[in-house]
Amino acid sequence: MNCRTTEKRAALVENDQIVELFVESAEAETIVGNIYKGRIEKVTPGMQAAFVNIGLERNGFLQIDQLANYKPLDPNEKRKVSISNLLHEGQEVVVQVTKDSFGEKGPRLKTLLELSGRFLVYMPNDPQIAVSKKMDEAEREVWRRFGQALCNENEGLIFQTACAQKAPEVVQKEIEYLKKCWSEITKAQSTKKTPSLLYKNADLIEFIVQDLIGDEPTEIIVDDGTVFRALKERISIYDDAAAEINHFMNKEDIFSYFGIEQEIERSLNPFVELENGISLMIEQTEAMTVIDVNSGKFTGKHHAKETILNTNELAALEIARQLRLRNIGGIIIIDFINMESQKDREFIKNKLNAALRTDRNYTKVYGFTQLGLLEMTRKKEQKSLLEKLTTTCPTCHNVGRVYSPEQVTHQLERALWEYKGIDHEAVWVEVPTPVLELFKANANVKLKQLEETLGYKILLTSTGQLINNFEVRNFGTESEIMSRISKKKTH
Repeated sequence: MNCRTTEKRAALVENDQIVELFVESAEAETIVGNIYKGRIEKVTPGMQAAFVNIGLERNGFLQIDQLANYKPLDPNEKRKVSISNLLHEGQEVVVQVTKDSFGEKGPRLKTLLELSGRFLVYMPNDPQIAVSKKMDEAEREVWRRFGQALCNENEGLIFQTACAQKAPEVVQKEIEYLKKCWSEITKAQSTKKTPSLLYKNADLIEFIVQDLIGDEPTEIIVDDGTVFRALKERISIYDDAAAEINHFMNKEDIFSYFGIEQEIERSLNPFVELENGISLMIEQTEAMTVIDVNSGKFTGKHHAKETILNTNELAALEIARQLRLRNIGGIIIIDFINMESQKDREFIKNKLNAALRTDRNYTKVYGFTQLGLLEMTRKKEQKSLLEKLTTTCPTCHNVGRVYSPEQVTHQLERALWEYKGIDHEAVWVEVPTPVLELFKANANVKLKQLEETLGYKILLTSTGQLINNFEVRNFGTESEIMSRISKKKTH
């Protein structure tokens, strides 16, 4: 976890390979799971949907099947009822975001609210008790009865697989924690104006506790003392040793130290090189993602079929990892090296499905088309890594992508942290004009805070370049650097 700078990041490493990257920053923040007090702006019976003002740039989209007062209706009533019978314009509603805004589309919403924990999901307005089907029936029945004893007629619980073999009192602690969260939301609902945010979904700490810590031994390495202590406290309610938390205190950037920074650079490149000359080309478009598998040299005609199968198998395993790492969602088309045998195609499809089982996002592999292309989908809730970290290139008419000015400011901040405690009074850094304007936009408040934290003066000048990069030019006294800057200007 890289948390000591403005942009918070976490990398999930499995078997010495980075498989997922999580970024939390103001400009790349997801609102999935957030709960808002909103107002119905428009009801459209033809679409059986409503548009809700939740205080963001675009109104949210709420479909009839996502309404809490629609779910309990019997099938005959559901076929006949219009959304205009359930909602009206100007009505105040409490909604939760299920999908971020994409392009011109506003966020997707629901009124069936959920608060997630490590072991279960608490539903304050959906009276059902559900238990993971991965448990045996006897244990499922125990959890059903346990849930019924703890819920009133309006509440519901979903017991997840993580509950298996856990002591009921450990799970009950989490139920009490989530009920307390809901109590705070209802208090905010009565006092806050419309529209407003009532509940911000899991920050990075909560996300890691809920989604990444399981029964497998897990080590968390974090570079910030405050986050380190907060994690220790948050995990303490579970009374187990599922996670070992360590404080990384080196001056060097934690992602650079563990080789993760280099992996992030590679994950923004459409070209992925594997062993034996095998490679992938991953092209992301707004409509879909296309992945092309290229082979190295075959070992000979007699072994061509076996080589193709082995190549495609290796590619399938790496594609599953790249989808998670790059957070690619939506329609995905994979052009494997052509296989004539239906048996071989099924083998590769099964290998891909097996590799995708560790993916927390819902995936579905449909199979090969008549053209020999494999079709699949992966649930898209947030922007891809490419969309989060880059922007369209201004010099090639939007054909390529470069790091966004916001991302360059985060990179610069991380680089400057590595010089904390130096003997020099000041540092001179040349940055692109858009990055310089970002610092000026908030009256250099962020820059002053950084200077106070790091203990030296930061002098920024513009490179005048469009490509977003920066260069640390000189260290010295402030007067020495000002003299160098002025000499450069005269030349």
